[in-house]
Amino acid sequence: MNFHAASDGATTGFRILFFRVGRVWQFTGESDRWQAEFRPEGLSTDAWCWPTYTFHIPGEWASGPYIACFASENKDLRVQSIQHGAGDRNLALFVVKRPRWRSSASILYKIPIFTYCAYNAEGCGSLYTGPRSKVTLNRPGCGAGGDPCDRETVDFYDTSSPRQTFAHWDAPFVCWLESNGYNVDYCTDVDVHRNEDGFLGSHHLMVTVGHDEYWTQEMRTNVERFIASGGNLAFFSGNTCWWRVHLADGGTAITCDKRKAAEGSEAPDQWMGFDPETRMTGVSFRFGGGWWSGQREAVGYTVQNSRHWVYDGTGLKDGDVFGGGPEQALVGYECDGLPLCRVRDNHGYLVPDNSRGTPDTFQILGTAPLSSRWEYRETENATAVLGTYTRGGTVFSAATTDWARVLRDGDPVVDRITRNVLNRLSSTPG
Repeated sequence: MNFHAASDGATTGFRILFFRVGRVWQFTGESDRWQAEFRPEGLSTDAWCWPTYTFHIPGEWASGPYIACFASENKDLRVQSIQHGAGDRNLALFVVKRPRWRSSASILYKIPIFTYCAYNAEGCGSLYTGPRSKVTLNRPGCGAGGDPCDRETVDFYDTSSPRQTFAHWDAPFVCWLESNGYNVDYCTDVDVHRNEDGFLGSHHLMVTVGHDEYWTQEMRTNVERFIASGGNLAFFSGNTCWWRVHLADGGTAITCDKRKAAEGSEAPDQWMGFDPETRMTGVSFRFGGGWWSGQREAVGYTVQNSRHWVYDGTGLKDGDVFGGGPEQALVGYECDGLPLCRVRDNHGYLVPDNSRGTPDTFQILGTAPLSSRWEYRETENATAVLGTYTRGGTVFSAATTDWARVLRDGDPVVDRITRNVLNRLSSTPG
């Protein structure tokens, strides 16, 4: 595997320490001692062409997320000091993917590297600041080792790490998975985009967590084929598949056209404008909302269809609310919803308005109306919606970025629902 490094001054000796992130941060090895020479910083739009250092990943390393720590000679790095090291440019995130023929895991966990890259502000730009239309993956950051563009907007509910980093949502969920004995393979958006050797099909369930906002057309196509062929999907995420991106520069950069031709029109790369993400997820940020700063209105899900298998063992009844405590605030910081048909079914349950792409088989399991106090609402009756549908495989949508945080904090209902989803959908395809 190739790593790129440079000194910000005189030539400096360094080595790379490697840690696998799972139940704990496990030290797995280190590189030889190398010399780093001075190189200037680059721009957000172009690859930072720093010298290459090659490290051969040992064949026995387990699939998973890893942090590479670039340590100057004689510098003592301790695990505690690097776990939340966003902004420490001596860190880099990478994923070891298990070859299909070696996989024994039925669960595939996808890390949203394109979203990390979109928010990464290293090089004076991101898809929100600076040039805005193109960013390179070949620079510090993209999940660890850089500052996201919204770093100054601190998450009121978790100040330990910036939102758009691996440490914020993904690391806690990964820790929970492995602490509870789940056998998991790991990959990134790039792997799903390529789907080499059809590796998606060797798993029963794909899981995505936190903030999974940016998808390529190839990702979308491969995942929808996976579902159609009986594969299952669990979105423990919010603001999912909101923008389309395109790989550029030989797969080392992404582009996204967010320019609107006129007020009220859709941008060219807004999924809702040409292929609504609701067709895949069942829900959309368009019908939910965001609360980006400070303590938000505490909102949880009001239960309906309480006899559904998702609620097995929770003790919940129709009309109960979970995740609505002031410290939980399960719904947000960004959440997805769908248009609700106010005509109820024979059980008195709200059913979806399917006119915006939501599959006909979608069942609403929980609703969370958002008041006018929310910072972002495109629709007057914005309502976050938890639900599931089956179309070949089964798709579950938790529809909120903060599911992983509440799970980490030990909420018993969120814990049980997560187990129900994982256990059922990973046991068999479809």
